[in-house]
Amino acid sequence: MKTNEEIQREAQRMVVAGRSYRDEHRGDAGGVVPLPRVLVQLPDVQVTRKVETGAPGSESQRVNRHRHIEAAFEDDALIFRLMERETATGDAATLVRSGETTEVMVSRSGFDLLHAGYEMVEEDRLFERLAPYSERIEERDGREPLDEREVAEVEAVLETHLLPPSDRLRMKADVVEFLEGRLEAGVFIAHAIDRLCAREGQRQGHAQRHELKLTINES
Repeated sequence: MKTNEEIQREAQRMVVAGRSYRDEHRGDAGGVVPLPRVLVQLPDVQVTRKVETGAPGSESQRVNRHRHIEAAFEDDALIFRLMERETATGDAATLVRSGETTEVMVSRSGFDLLHAGYEMVEEDRLFERLAPYSERIEERDGREPLDEREVAEVEAVLETHLLPPSDRLRMKADVVEFLEGRLEAGVFIAHAIDRLCAREGQRQGHAQRHELKLTINES
């Protein structure tokens, strides 16, 4: 997951591209609505979806989610739209369904939209990677002792090594609660994403405090 600072920098570049699109079409004849322009392609993510009972094909499908952010006009004003399209494959990677591109979110803020897009991608990725652990939690039902190997595996999925020491400890506590069935998966994932996004700002804040301490000591 990108940090807030990385997303902010990318959003600034995206807004510049969006304004260029706006300026290109500023002199268009009245009533002519220009086609939207794709500005950012977000990472594709693949998830497993259970097929409803009685539906044809296999019991589960692999769903690919494709997302992008585009610039468009609404009431003669520049807006950004987060768009999503799904394709589903069954056995032997046979295409089962290809959905229409749908609008997920609209905003005039490039950062808000880009952050939401990356958050959705990371949520999908983590739900998919953590699904086997969620199934084991239901099977275990608190009757078996916690496996430290599982804790380490989940920490690796979450990339906790990127976090500062204090957040690594908090994340480990969340991992233990999740594996013991005391923390719902959605809440667990939301905590992880928030910490991963904030990590760079925390490092900068620590460096600034350290620099201030050195300055005080030297004065």
